[in-house]
Order: sequence, then structure tokens, then C-alpha cells
Amino acid sequence: MPEKQNTTINNTEQKNVPEVYRKINTICLIVLAAVSLTIALAYTKTILIPLVISVFIFTMVTPITRYIRVKFKLAKWLSMLIGGALVIIPLIFISIFLIQSISNFLKVISSYQQNITALLTDIGNFFAEHNIPISQDFFEFDTLSKIISVDYGASIMKNISGMTIKLLSGTMLVILFLFFLFIGGSSTKITNPLIKEIQNKISAYLFIHIIMSIVTGVCVGIVYYSVGIKLAFTFAVLTIILNFIPNIGSVIAVLLPLPIAYMQYGFGAHFLIVLLIPTAAQIIIGSILEPKFLGNGMDLHPVTIISSLVFWALVWGIPGAFLAVPITSAVHIILSKIEPTKVFAEIMSGRLPR
Repeated sequence: MPEKQNTTINNTEQKNVPEVYRKINTICLIVLAAVSLTIALAYTKTILIPLVISVFIFTMVTPITRYIRVKFKLAKWLSMLIGGALVIIPLIFISIFLIQSISNFLKVISSYQQNITALLTDIGNFFAEHNIPISQDFFEFDTLSKIISVDYGASIMKNISGMTIKLLSGTMLVILFLFFLFIGGSSTKITNPLIKEIQNKISAYLFIHIIMSIVTGVCVGIVYYSVGIKLAFTFAVLTIILNFIPNIGSVIAVLLPLPIAYMQYGFGAHFLIVLLIPTAAQIIIGSILEPKFLGNGMDLHPVTIISSLVFWALVWGIPGAFLAVPITSAVHIILSKIEPTKVFAEIMSGRLPR
């Protein structure tokens, strides 16, 4: 009897060994596929980023074109043309505005030499009082300006010109892809329920998020204009744009005007207004009103959103940070529809599998 039991146990172990190997092989293949996909995404980002942006813009505009076609009884190609114009024209103006804003910002910074000198003096005194070993000559404006002009001036201008060229080329690619998407969309009807669900969820998210971001930008812009801060319109528009970076973007939007506010007014009532009221607007609109309009929304846990933000920012840089939520939402919907990957969709929603 003991020999038969030992034989049975050995047979069971032999059967379990291939099953263990299969699981290990599956995990290894998934890891290799993920690494290969990440490398491919990083290598082809020059083309993929404009393409993905175009697809999401097209997804958002499709319901609008459908409404225009039904409301005004227009031909499909004409409604697509109107929808495309509603997107492409603002894209061109935004690109021109961002380029102009960079040059305006540099001009404003150079006009506040006295305030910058006072700030550097305060910082130097702080380090001296706390016996921090840093040369006080470094905090003199003349020394700092020489360092910037001699060592970093050329590289800064080179970086700005490189960013301008990348922005223009990326915008042109987005417009080109949108043009072909609108041409193809005029003769294509989506029947796949999965694609429809992705389109409906992402278009709803983008539409509501755009409206909420514009409302935030208008509120913040009114505050900046009432205070009289330089580049008020620029900071208001940047608030709208940066709100598309989840969580971190709103913080950056609040902090950006603070150096200008300090250089104009120093620490005082105006500085506190520029800091506190936009912060309150971001919290009320972004954290209270927008979730109510979205309902379940993307059904993504905050940890998932932050993780996706870090991943896409590492792979695609700043554009990846803007696209993190829509891409992750699309992946979440696809995973939720496939039986073996439903567990991953549940984890992304913050629900641990049983």
C-alpha cells in the first residue's frame, strides 16, 4: 500500500510540473511582450503620438458631427467638414499662441531685474544666516546673469527653437491625420460594440473635461486680470491645457504664475490672491463638480491614473502625460471585455479579485 501511495503522489507531482512550467512560461511571455511593446512605443513615438491625438480628437468630435448632421439635415461629408474645422482651426491658433507665449514670457522676465535681485539677496541672506556653505557672489544678479548668458543662453535658445519646431511639426501631423480620419469617417459606419463603448466613454470624458477646464481657465483668468498680473491670458490658457494632465497638471497651473506675482508685488495680498483663489477653483471644479458630471466616468482607481501618468510620461514625455487617462481608459475597457483579462480590469478599477 505505501508503495502504491508513493507512486500515485509521484504521478500527481509529474502532472503538476508541466502546469507550473506553463504558468511560468506564460508570465515570462507577458513580461517580454510588455517590454517589447514599451520599446516599440518609445521608438515610434514621433508618428504614434500625433496619430493617437488625432484619433482621440476624432472620437470626441464624432458625436458633434452626428448632432450637426441630424439637427441641420446636412450631408455626412459636410458635417464632417464642419466638425473638422471646429478642431483644426483652434489647434492652429493654440500652437501659434504657445509659441508667442514663450517669447512674451522671456520678455517679461527680463523686465524685472530689480525684483529678481531682491529675491536673490533674500535667498543669499537665508543661506548665510543658516551657515549653508554657498558663495554669496552666486546670489548677485550680475553674476547670475553672466552665468546664464555665457554658459546657458545658447542652449536655452536652442531648446526653445527645438521645442517650437517639434510643436509645429507635431501639429501639422495631427492636422494631416485628422484630415484623413474625417475623409474616412464620412463613409465608415462603426458597428462593433466594443469600439462604440470606447468611443462613447472617451468622447464623454473629453467633452466634460474640456468644458470643466474652460470654466476653470475663465475663473482663473478673471482673478489674474483683476489682480493685474502680467501674462494673465497666457496663464489662463495654460491652466486649460495643463488640466489635461491628471492631478499634477492643476498643481503646475497654480504654481506657474507665482514667480511673476512675486516679482510684481512681492509677498502680500496680491500674491495670496493669485495662490489661494485659483487653488480653490481647481479643487471645487476639478474634484467636486467634474466627478459629479462624469458619474462613474473612466472607472479607474486614482493609483491606476497616477501609475499610467508616470508610465506614459516616461515613454512619450509630456504628450504621454496628456494622453495617459484616455489611453488607460481604452485599455481598461478592452481588458474588461476579454474573459482571461477581466481580473486586470478589476484591479485597475480598484476592486481586488476574489
